Amino acid sequence: MYTQLPESPVRKVYKCRHCGDVNVKFYNPKHDRAYTAAEWEIIMTDGREALEKALRVVSQDPKMFA
Repeated sequence: MYTQLPESPVRKVYKCRHCGDVNVKFYNPKHDRAYTAAEWEIIMTDGREALEKALRVVSQDPKMFA
């Protein structure tokens, strides 16, 4: 099961206290949906990996941005 977010900016994210689902509202309302806790964990893990990969250049060679 691979899940990714659509190419629309996120407007609001909130988690249901009762069921644990994560509801995501986008600026384009046709993409609005709820993700299960397992799907959301995959999205967050992939996002962290992508962010770490993008920041690796700065953390390994900070003089590039000095």
